[in-house]
Amino acid sequence: MSRYTVSAVLALVALLAFGAAASAAPSVFGTSGNIITPDDTILASGAFNIAYHGISTDGDNANFFAANVGLLPNLEVGATVATDGDTDVLINAKYRVLAEAASRPAVTIGVIDAGQQLTDDSGFYILLSKSLTPVVESATEKTVGPVRGHLGFGSGVVQTIFAALDWTVTPKLSLMLEVISDSELPQDSMFNIGGRYAISDDLRLDLGLIDFDDLTYGISYQALKF
Repeated sequence: MSRYTVSAVLALVALLAFGAAASAAPSVFGTSGNIITPDDTILASGAFNIAYHGISTDGDNANFFAANVGLLPNLEVGATVATDGDTDVLINAKYRVLAEAASRPAVTIGVIDAGQQLTDDSGFYILLSKSLTPVVESATEKTVGPVRGHLGFGSGVVQTIFAALDWTVTPKLSLMLEVISDSELPQDSMFNIGGRYAISDDLRLDLGLIDFDDLTYGISYQALKF
């Protein structure tokens, strides 16, 4: 187990000790989501957020500075400046086609890195999202915080198939797990874990492990209106 793994696990345990849903916030590449993958949350029309994320790999750091805005109902657009020696600007957008209903999942479409700065393909995706809380409570026979599942199909940084779970453990803390079956990033596939803690209604802290190896960390701020 690497020192990054030990540090991240200990920090997640510490977050649990503080905790009482940590709401949506930008993922590493900027779009609202989990660790790397998107989810079905969309910024409200007129709302915006800003974020910084870092990834530490064997002493080398990649930095991501993101800003997103709710441009129209169900439509979020944003840009991320990525630096790791070189500087690239990633253009992201997502649109919720259908909201979740009892009989169907939410359907979201979007793109991460439309200009193909990080990979040879734009990260277009379609995402299905559904509450899994009744299933988990039935299986465990316990009351749990909201659990959501996400299943996506895409290209670029989320190539082929990706899936994620997010569990709102307390009103301030959510835990995330995601799997990307194939990617044009250095790892062919990734299994990522992380947590998000709400310092306040507007401020979020992120911490996670990319492929159980590279440490990722971040902070984001969200405002309801311009």
